[in-house]
Amino acid sequence: ASVTERIVLKNGWVPTRYDLTLTPDLDKFIFDGSLKIAVTINTACSTFQLHSQELSISSATFATVGKTASMKSISFDVAAHVVEITFAETFQPGEGVLSIVYVGQLNNQLAGFYRSSYTDAAGKKKIMASTQFEPLDARRALPCVDEPAVKAVFGVTMIVPATLTAFSNMPEKEQSSTADGKKRIVFLDTPVMSTYLLAFCVGEFDYVQALTQHGVLIRVYTPPGKAVQGAFSLSCAVKSLDFFDDFFGIPYPLPKLDMVGIPEFAMGAMENWGLVTYREVDMLIDPAKASPQQRERVCTVVAHELAHQWFGNLVTMAWWSDLWLNEGFATFMQNLATDNIFPDWRMWDQFGVDILAGALNLDSLRSSHPIQVPIARAEDVNQVFDAISYRKGASVIRMLYALLGHEVFRQGLCIYMARHKYGNTETIDLWNAWSEASGRPIRELMASWTEQMGYPVLTVTSSSWVGDAVTLNVEQQWFLADGSAGDDRLWTVPIPIISSVDGFAQSEVPMHSTKTFTLTVPVGAGGPGDWIKLNGNQTVPMRVKYTPELLARLATGVRNKTLPAADRAGLLLDTLALVRAGHYDPAVIIELLAAYKDEENPNVWTAISQVISALDRIVSSSGLPIYGQFCDLVARIVTPAMDRVGWDVSADDGHLSKIMRSTLVGLVGRFSKRPADKAAARARFDAVCANPSDAAACPSEFRTIVFQMVLRDGGEAEFQALRKVYQQLTSDVERKQIMFALGYTPIPRLRAEAMDWAISGAVKLQDFFYTFTSVSGASHEGLETAWAYLQQNFDRIHGMVATASPSLMDAVINACCGAFTTTARADEIEAFFGAHPLPANQRRLSQLIEGVRVAAAFTGRVAASPIAHEAYWNVDKLLA
Repeated sequence: ASVTERIVLKNGWVPTRYDLTLTPDLDKFIFDGSLKIAVTINTACSTFQLHSQELSISSATFATVGKTASMKSISFDVAAHVVEITFAETFQPGEGVLSIVYVGQLNNQLAGFYRSSYTDAAGKKKIMASTQFEPLDARRALPCVDEPAVKAVFGVTMIVPATLTAFSNMPEKEQSSTADGKKRIVFLDTPVMSTYLLAFCVGEFDYVQALTQHGVLIRVYTPPGKAVQGAFSLSCAVKSLDFFDDFFGIPYPLPKLDMVGIPEFAMGAMENWGLVTYREVDMLIDPAKASPQQRERVCTVVAHELAHQWFGNLVTMAWWSDLWLNEGFATFMQNLATDNIFPDWRMWDQFGVDILAGALNLDSLRSSHPIQVPIARAEDVNQVFDAISYRKGASVIRMLYALLGHEVFRQGLCIYMARHKYGNTETIDLWNAWSEASGRPIRELMASWTEQMGYPVLTVTSSSWVGDAVTLNVEQQWFLADGSAGDDRLWTVPIPIISSVDGFAQSEVPMHSTKTFTLTVPVGAGGPGDWIKLNGNQTVPMRVKYTPELLARLATGVRNKTLPAADRAGLLLDTLALVRAGHYDPAVIIELLAAYKDEENPNVWTAISQVISALDRIVSSSGLPIYGQFCDLVARIVTPAMDRVGWDVSADDGHLSKIMRSTLVGLVGRFSKRPADKAAARARFDAVCANPSDAAACPSEFRTIVFQMVLRDGGEAEFQALRKVYQQLTSDVERKQIMFALGYTPIPRLRAEAMDWAISGAVKLQDFFYTFTSVSGASHEGLETAWAYLQQNFDRIHGMVATASPSLMDAVINACCGAFTTTARADEIEAFFGAHPLPANQRRLSQLIEGVRVAAAFTGRVAASPIAHEAYWNVDKLLA
């Protein structure tokens, strides 16, 4: 949306400072607020518009030099979350102070200033209060101009029980006792910043702390008794903050950085300046039990939030249309920082099968949106906290990073930060900084990637390898998952090229922006086993379709592993997407998959697992008589790899080898019929039931899969045993492992019992949908059950999250109906939500329904392919 189309408050004044005093009551779940807003009036006015939601305002005055006026009237636009305070006189341009007294609710919706419950070390239930203001919930804690470009200074005072701790964005300035025995904590002023970054917490905490090399005190606050679980995230924070200090060329500008684990939290974390809040599982690590996936998750989330201290907090997008400037950049930087801290994790190889893969899957839908998405109503931003803003944003930044090189890329960011610190920007400001650093027209290069939706598929229409050169004729077109023809949009495409020919190294990356073009690549004289691959290292967010001859050469590179790991993974994922969209026959992905039978790389196995799962979804639901043969092929590929890795943890296991074992256990759990695998799972299940706290009994990285395997083959005894283990556990991580498994019981009554329990209030609001994911993921019968349950209990489930983050309802919908594969089901889902509209979830619903239609079209292509016939499935021949 252009600036003129944005729906913002139409005031003739701006706030420059908020002085806020809050007195929370953790017994009555309310808080008293006293607010003074220093304003500059630019145009004479008698009315002040502020954002306000669920606040009861009792009085308001406006003071100028020598006089104070009381409000004449107050009116609320509840739908727009706007309060209008009117005075009898008109105030002339100048300075003044608007004072407001009000009461607010400490809600249980994980938004605004809200309450969480936790159990202390003595087993007693306690309440704490914390904030989540992004994007539009500062207005639930104080009347304010809740727009990212309207920055101000915040002075916060908290009046809390003497036994509790309170903290905010800045360090304490002073503390005193009140007449009623509470303590009054005054915090130092914040820098000028956006309302959504304000934060405060009240409760009981332990902490660990450390100084960065550059002298910033970082504290990690944990629930009482869990301080040791903050050590890993503290270490990641210290290293990340020092890395970013050096990288951005501007030191972290605040005197302290606190990180707090919140018992109930809708998101993963929130980058409030100087006071970062986290879902406990994304900050706390039990060093004796943590899986490599959890360590990686904690490190990347910490690095993501700390990158925001510059990208988002110091320099903020002017409006929500440029949300990607915050989220895409932080997602890129989390990988850059984590790769610096833990180089053996091979984050950039993982990027292709995680961040990039997620971006390409969503952005191949017609219901996707551009990275720079027009937003008029601020409320609509909730629907673009998605894989486009985060993952595609990060992917196009990674593409530019590869083109510019590390140092020019960094210099551009230093220019951007220095020029715009404490201010607001739009995407063009970032392009200008990189243009200045590189001397290249960055806007022209990047516009096609951020201003239009989608991405290209490059089709090699013909190729010839003559002498020392390969000549490729190439055509680009918009890639759509349903295989339909898009319009004639084009991209400016950089084309990194790699080859197996000895001595080949690309001297310059060619750029093409026309519909068709020819590439002549002097690779050298290649033999029949040599290959050439476009989009080397999967640097560019696009797909590539090869001629049969080039694809056969690449398959040889897969078998002999001369094709690098990131490219082996990317080739497989590209081929699946091209098969799904009808660019190749389904036999192509089956035959390419067979080439990976001797694969040993953990990240490539992640891609193999994604492809097998996607094919399993289609083949198992198609009604074709080939599912047994498909499972046999998968088992023949997976079981030798599983036998090489083994079920048992070894002292020699590295981070990635543990992840690969969990990937393989997941595949074995679904496709192996070997008694030895079932016995291995059963032994570990029994050991956990006997002693849930014994981490060695079953490693955390595949505990959920073991639970699922045993429940799938089990009965009531196994289900109740797992419920009993849940009751003995206190860790969110371990409880989540059980929630992801309970739905695998084959007994319909127990599946219903699990879902009833999930919405009974016994499970945290942030976690209740995991059980639905478990039921729907277990089998087609489970998927039908979850969808029927959502329809029957829709009002109750929607009521649970009605005023919470829309992401929670998105998660429920995705869990209960996202995996269907027929047009009839897509029509049914569309009809149901047509009759039960969810405006805040409409974009996600459109994407889900389109995804089901894409799956239905893929099912049809499989049915029309040679692979639909049993005669095709000579597994020995396929694996030869």
